[in-house]
Amino acid sequence: MKLKKFTAPTTREALQKLRAELGEDAIILSTKQTAAGTEVLAASSQDLDTVTEKPAAQSAPLSWTKAERTQLAAQDATRQPTPAEKIAQQVAAQRDVLINRAPAVHQIPQTLPEHDMISEVAKRRSQAASDSMASEQTAVLEEIKQMRQLLKDQMAMITWRDALEKNPQRGELWNQLTQSGFSPLFARTVVEKLPADLSDSQVQDWVMNVIKKNLNVVPADKDIVETGGTFALVGPTGVGKTTTTAKLAARCVVKYGADSLGLITTDSYRIGAQDQLRIYGKILGVQVYTAQTHADLAQLRNTMQRKRLILIDTVGMGQRDSRVAEQTKILTDSHVKRVLLLNATSQPETLDDVVRHYKSTGLNGAILSKLDEAIKIGGVLDVVMRHKLALHYIATGQRVPEDLFPADPRVLVHRAMRARSSQAFQASSEELKWKMAQVSATGI
Repeated sequence: MKLKKFTAPTTREALQKLRAELGEDAIILSTKQTAAGTEVLAASSQDLDTVTEKPAAQSAPLSWTKAERTQLAAQDATRQPTPAEKIAQQVAAQRDVLINRAPAVHQIPQTLPEHDMISEVAKRRSQAASDSMASEQTAVLEEIKQMRQLLKDQMAMITWRDALEKNPQRGELWNQLTQSGFSPLFARTVVEKLPADLSDSQVQDWVMNVIKKNLNVVPADKDIVETGGTFALVGPTGVGKTTTTAKLAARCVVKYGADSLGLITTDSYRIGAQDQLRIYGKILGVQVYTAQTHADLAQLRNTMQRKRLILIDTVGMGQRDSRVAEQTKILTDSHVKRVLLLNATSQPETLDDVVRHYKSTGLNGAILSKLDEAIKIGGVLDVVMRHKLALHYIATGQRVPEDLFPADPRVLVHRAMRARSSQAFQASSEELKWKMAQVSATGI
């Protein structure tokens, strides 16, 4: 076997010389660095095949005896390999290693140059560094945001304390409004506009006038009975729609006669609901009709077109019931005015949610029910003012028709401001200061 050395300043140049002379199939036996550069020792694949083949002279004849074969095996076991055979063994071992590693070698991308691999690694490291930096920046920004909110709350507390020291009436008025059921936001808005240098009685007169001016109350000469038309009483279950319908019907019959009134019910879900209204209708001498579809309602309206007032008692539905939208569409398409009943005993948050869901296509006012059962009415008045609803009536009991009155702002405000919570539901002075500061900072 012919071994050849190739020397060049760099490994790349030495390999180029090797491939030029011995071809692409050449086998590299060793490489080392010398004073002249890189030295590569290699042999051609043809020479390797010659070395690995066993010489013909050593082939055992077919007629060997057992003793001759035993003697030859003993000689082969003690014979030292020649230098050429050692090189051939090393080359064969390297070839086996290359063959065994071939699948793993093929998995390495063959089209990615060395500088591209370095660039890809650099990109990944840069991306990891960027992600880490972004995460740290997010954490720092969150901490700054929390510190800013804390400072804002503390500054609001200081501002409120200064304002209360200058005008203690503001704190007392804020406490009075919130204890009466008004929202902290409404109380803050009112207190911030409180004039200075007012006596305690003047403060009460001032705040009551502010509330009265913001209540939109329908005048007595323009109420439902006086103006006439077609009205549907809507709202959640249990707010008193049927009883209020009977009260309005009685007012109309007393003033204009039974022929001036038309009564319709759409409540076919509640057991006895139609019977309840029919009992009232029988007492008043008025026939009660049932409408379950848009066609039924349109037909009844045509039949009652000469009636002065048509009242529709609707089925009670929770504000989040999917049927609310369907009911609203039927009434709107039939050109029926909708009046919302609000239960004064409900939580202000619940009332606000009720108005938002029933107000989707517009309301023609509201009626406050169960005022006789409510401890505080500031919450329901707050909701009415916030949504700018026109108040028609207030209902204060179950008697028909006695317990129904036109909405009077003076009565409502007086009733709201004199309400007081029990001791268990009252906040301490320090709690009030903290709550006032929180409302001032967050606006809630």
